[in-house]
This record gives sequence, structure tokens and C-alpha cells, in this order.
Amino acid sequence: MAGRGSYPHPVIDSADDVSSQFDVINVLVDPTQQDIEIAYEVRTDDPDIQALIDNGLATHSLRWRCSSTISTGELSPREDQRTGAGVRLKAWLDQELVKGDVVAEVRVIAAQEIKGHRWTNQHSDYGHASFDLEPGDVLADAGSFRFNAEKLYDPLDPPIGSCFKFVRSTERRKGIKVLFVGDETVDVQIPAQTFDDFRLLGHRPDLQIALMVLPALVETLDFIRSSKDVEPLDDKAWYVALDALVQENGGWDQSLLELGQKILESPLDTVIRKGIISEEDDG
Repeated sequence: MAGRGSYPHPVIDSADDVSSQFDVINVLVDPTQQDIEIAYEVRTDDPDIQALIDNGLATHSLRWRCSSTISTGELSPREDQRTGAGVRLKAWLDQELVKGDVVAEVRVIAAQEIKGHRWTNQHSDYGHASFDLEPGDVLADAGSFRFNAEKLYDPLDPPIGSCFKFVRSTERRKGIKVLFVGDETVDVQIPAQTFDDFRLLGHRPDLQIALMVLPALVETLDFIRSSKDVEPLDDKAWYVALDALVQENGGWDQSLLELGQKILESPLDTVIRKGIISEEDDG
């Protein structure tokens, strides 16, 4: 029996306290407008652990740490799908809490006090010993995985990639102007003061997308639809990228406002929903 000395009770992990498998596979990390969606599969052949979870005695845990922001936390993943060998889970991490590399530890922990716990497959050295567990005690440990918390919703690098370039204009006093003269990007001219204020909204990327990117995108889509049959746009990189996104979201035969919202993952809904949550929190 491996002498880790980490736990006062047998744990399903890479040691041999319990002769059961408990692994994490198929990790997928997908940054969205507000959160980082983390999906992964836990594979196990243990006969006891799923019953503990189903009965509310144990729960999945994803403990994370980020050295860049000196932040740590613990997420409660939601069961997404049962698989032949285990379960697929999803959790969501607030993008504002992390930057750069994040390490996530995959575990199952006690959700409440468990008296007289013992594993069917625990090592014979334990004999018939049983253990009293407290909430938070580790039952299974699949190790950790690492990912980079890439910020896809930077205010000057919106989710439509490099199609738009936001320009600080000292000539304009009010309002934005969208220009289609470039081959690589659509230029969005923003008055200098508005531009500076816009950057201060970095803590609300949802608001930035709704206020600035959505109207610029809708005007660009209107320009493309009214011009692509009149003059060729295939030589413009921004057109090629946006046309591909349009096809992925149902094509050109729909309302441009609805199309823009699809491409940007419903930013107006996100702004309103987050505003309501903030008011509830303040109250």
C-alpha cells in the first residue's frame, strides 16, 4: 500500500488504497462571453462512488488555482451525461478571476457527514476498518489538468476575431463611424473620450459587446448584403471571415439584427440578465 500520508482514510487515486480506477479524460475548455466552460469526463469502475453521489452523500468537485491572479476556488460541476464508463461533467469559471495558466484538480468529496464509510475495493491492509468522514473530505482524486484562460472577449479584440479594428479618433466628437475601406479589417472610429471611457468598462465585456460591437457588426452585415452582388468582396479578409460566420449561423436570409446577436452569442440578453443579478446582489 502506497504511503502517501496525504489522507487519514483510503482514497481512490493513483495509489493502491482502493483497487478501483478513477481517471479524468476528454477535457474541453471553451471560453465564452462571461465564463470559461470546462467539460470533462470522469471514468471509474468503482462499485460504490456513484451510489454515494446519487444519494447526496458525495459530490463532484473541481478545485482550481491561478498563480497569475493569486486566486483559488472550488466549483461544483454539473452532471451533463452518463457514459458507459462514468460521467461527463461541466463547470463554469468566471473569466474575471483568472488569467494565463489555471490548474484544476478533479475530485469527489463528501457532501455531508458519512459515518462508518468503507470501500468495497479498499486494500486488504485496512481489514474491516471503517471511517467517519466530514463534509469536504476527499473520497476520490483523479489528479489535475492545466489550461490557459484565454480572454476571447477583450474589448479591443471582440469574439469575431480580427475582423474589426477599433480606432481612437481625435477628429470625431460624438458617435462612432464604421469604414469599409481596408482589406484586412473594418475600421470603427470612436471619439477619443468615448474610446478611453470604453476601455474603462473592461470589467463588463458583455456591456462593451452590446454597446459597441453589435451595432458595428450589424452595419457591416448590412453593407455586405447590399454590396456583395454589386462589387466583389472576396479579396477582403474581413468579408471572408464574416461570411463564414453567417453561414454557420443560418445564412443571409434572416434579420440582420437577429444574425448579429447569434454571432455574438446574444449579448443583449447577457447584459440584461447580468444587470438583474447585480441588482439582486446589491439588494
